[in-house]
Amino acid sequence: MTTPFIFIGTHKIKPGKREEFQKYFAQFSADVVEPKEPRLHSFYGYAAPDSDYVTIVQVHPDADSMATHMQVGMDHFATAYVEYLEPESSLQIYGDLTEDLIQTISGAAQSDDDASSVTIREPFAGFDRLPTL
Repeated sequence: MTTPFIFIGTHKIKPGKREEFQKYFAQFSADVVEPKEPRLHSFYGYAAPDSDYVTIVQVHPDADSMATHMQVGMDHFATAYVEYLEPESSLQIYGDLTEDLIQTISGAAQSDDDASSVTIREPFAGFDRLPTL
């Protein structure tokens, strides 16, 4: 069974960096992710008004698409954590994935003083109506 791969990452924004991060994310989304990842179904950033947290939601057709995203975005992730995001993150992963992909995702969001958590859930039943690309 091939199932969608869903990634939800919640990150704390550094003080005073909310607007700058949102502009950076919008540019990354439009200039890098959208043109270089045609298989990616959905990629959005969400934030509550006056919140120090941002949540990034991605819906991929499969784990291979997420692996491509990790390769395409590696420089972005490093810059985002240096410039805009605190090391604290909460990652939720829904889908079939390899141990290599787990390590890549976990490694991209962690540092030595990290308080991140990673939750992984594998599919067991259901259906989707997402287009096949």
